[in-house]
Amino acid sequence: RVHAAAPAHAAAARLRAKHAVPALAAAPSRARRAAPRFRCDAAAGAEVADALDGSSVFLVGMMGTGKSSVGKKLAAELGYNFFDTDEIIESVTKMTIPEIFAEEGEDGFREIETQILAEIASYKKCVVATGGGIVKRKANWMHLRNGIVLCLSGSAKLLARRVADADGGASRPLFKDCDGDVDKIAEKIQEMMKERAEMYANADISVQLLVGDDGVSEGEDVDALATRVLKRVESRIAEDDTKSRLRNEPKEGDIKVTGM
Repeated sequence: RVHAAAPAHAAAARLRAKHAVPALAAAPSRARRAAPRFRCDAAAGAEVADALDGSSVFLVGMMGTGKSSVGKKLAAELGYNFFDTDEIIESVTKMTIPEIFAEEGEDGFREIETQILAEIASYKKCVVATGGGIVKRKANWMHLRNGIVLCLSGSAKLLARRVADADGGASRPLFKDCDGDVDKIAEKIQEMMKERAEMYANADISVQLLVGDDGVSEGEDVDALATRVLKRVESRIAEDDTKSRLRNEPKEGDIKVTGM
């Protein structure tokens, strides 16, 4: 076991060495695959894919915002491959996310997450659903800025209900003390949203989830949300500064990140 004082990268290296599996080579088909085809406007997706010119799309945002669901749909429309960083991490380490947190702590998990993101970012034509806290490391932005960064956001109540409905937060270590209580989860989410707000604001695009009149129920299905997202991506790429950035590899001095 790695002592608490040991550097996080040592924990990550130990886990990787322990399983001796290259990250993406080990990823199962569910984590790295051509996204399934959905009913969509293929022409619109093709136009946006042409504008992206191979650049990847990275989805960031709080847990419960639907990054994986929207990511799969978006990948299908663009004709891109889909990756989920959490799924790949579990495949590489042969451990669940809660197990990694319990054994290595959040710092150890974040180090592994950075290594996985670095490998994925070297690929073209990918839609990548990332973990909610990936924005907390400035080093990660060097990789995220290889493509378009899209932030999904929603009300704390909506996200808490989604988390609670899934498994009561059992699979999410940061909610382990909430005991599946929706109000406690919502309070924790609100705290995290406040902490990360400036970090999420570094994204190229932000899309707010729609809710019903009660402020908790779903306001649209994944198809409608993905259509909105696709339009926002197309609009953002049309901006000259974005086109210029996507044509060039980001350098250290190019990355300006607030909230760190």
